[in-house]
Amino acid sequence: MKLLLKIVLPMLVIGVCLVTARILINNKPEAAKRPQFKPTTSIDATTVKKTDFPVVIKAQGSVSASREGSIVSEVAGTIISVSPSFVVGGSFLRGDVLLEIDPRDYEIAVTLTQATFAQSKAALAEETARSEQAAADWKRLGRSGKPSDLTLRKPQLAAARASLAGAKAQVERAQLDLDRTRIVAPYDGRIRQKQVDLGQYVNKGGILASIYSTDTAHVRLPLSNQQQAFVNLPVDGAEPVTVTLHAEIGGTRHRWEGNIIRTEGAIDERTRQLYVVAEVDRPYSVNRAEKPPLLLGQYVGADITGRTLTDVIVIPRSALREDSEVLRVDDLNTLQTRQVQVAWKDSEVAVISDGLEEGDIISLTALGTVTNGTRVRATIDGVAPPLERTKKRPSAISSSIDNDSVTSPELSKKPVNTAGDDGENQQGVNHLQRFKTMIDAGEELPPPVVARMQSRLAAGEPVPDWLREYLKRNAVAN
Repeated sequence: MKLLLKIVLPMLVIGVCLVTARILINNKPEAAKRPQFKPTTSIDATTVKKTDFPVVIKAQGSVSASREGSIVSEVAGTIISVSPSFVVGGSFLRGDVLLEIDPRDYEIAVTLTQATFAQSKAALAEETARSEQAAADWKRLGRSGKPSDLTLRKPQLAAARASLAGAKAQVERAQLDLDRTRIVAPYDGRIRQKQVDLGQYVNKGGILASIYSTDTAHVRLPLSNQQQAFVNLPVDGAEPVTVTLHAEIGGTRHRWEGNIIRTEGAIDERTRQLYVVAEVDRPYSVNRAEKPPLLLGQYVGADITGRTLTDVIVIPRSALREDSEVLRVDDLNTLQTRQVQVAWKDSEVAVISDGLEEGDIISLTALGTVTNGTRVRATIDGVAPPLERTKKRPSAISSSIDNDSVTSPELSKKPVNTAGDDGENQQGVNHLQRFKTMIDAGEELPPPVVARMQSRLAAGEPVPDWLREYLKRNAVAN
């Protein structure tokens, strides 16, 4: 009997253990599956619409004079008078006397040539009388036939007339030299450089000063091949192309209006660009209280009025990716890459002629590598979307919350026992952090948690401000 118990009893115990283990294995609880969701990206977006877009072409250039040159002395002599405006930067009007050269030698020359002219005139009169007397004598003597030219003193008469003409020319030349002792401004302008001054002797052909006109100013502006296609370049009889020049002087931005008057004859071989010439009328006659004059050599920007593109969509330049695509937000709040045709672009905007429809929503946020289907939370034209309701998408965070373990000191009236309740208090803090993470991600807290938090809020218990706002929104939504 004892031997039987020694054999059967252990086998019975082993059998019971095996049956128990089998039951436990077959009835073990399955682990809750936590669905994984792709994170949602917050972006700024806008709704596009079609419009007409006047193209404005940006260019830069330096101000130059429409006319400039050198004043050269046509006579020699000593400068005896200088105009107050004959200084570097001095302004003058057409016809103003800038310099005077000592005229006395030229006045004497005029007097001498006038005397020679008078003598030649008297000699011509004498020869005329002799010719007439010779013709009368021929008739009085009753000679037959026609008298010869020599008899009538015609050669002597022709020489007298030629001498008179030469004397007259000498007078005119002497008078012209005398007039040239007064250096007169050929047009309205300013002095760029001067080479002489009062008391200095100048030779004939010597340079006195460099001047430039102030009635108009020119600016050479380069245009690329693309830009040329959007400008109505000036041709005979065409409407002028307007241009606005601008520059910042003393911290203030000033503007000058002008026109494109011509293009240069050839494309620049170095830059492969075509230069157009803008003209501004009376650049030095502006009211200095409003804006300063355009200065020679001043660097200015230019806004050239181009053609108007009709029925196009204008988007910020930053919204264009790879120069030919945008990110469109579809009805499911996911991003889709869309190829577009760009009609015009500059540093600020891109003009789309094909690839987008009015009412499409595109992303304005600069994103890195993005795949089609990326879920986003779009703030459209400054309006943020409402928080998503995710009752059908429980979060991995919310599934791990024990609704009975919310014991944060902020949400409980129990006194904090620093010796024995540290673990419990830390657990409550962790739950608060989880709640905040869920709310920031746009997810909802589990209904039991919301109900408990609302009851504590109604009871006047302390609740964090962010949780208080969420509970108020949840109460309104429900």
